[in-house]
Amino acid sequence: MSDEVKIVNEFDRNGHHFKIGVSADGQVSVYLDNETKAHHGYHFPGIIQIPKGIEIDGQMILRLPIDCDAEIEKGIADLK
Repeated sequence: MSDEVKIVNEFDRNGHHFKIGVSADGQVSVYLDNETKAHHGYHFPGIIQIPKGIEIDGQMILRLPIDCDAEIEKGIADLK
């Protein structure tokens, strides 16, 4: 299995740019703004749960609501 991360969705929310990536093992990566280091989490329908959280504007975010469930599933399948 490859360590490759495939970006499956990008969106802007509350003045920030998010990139959502996946790897073949099902791990979901969230990149905030221009960060090159990902925040890793788990995909559940409609959300990404981020155990270590992401600090955004002084608040710790542990769950990121998303609207790209199909893209995440397809991205994982494409990498396998």
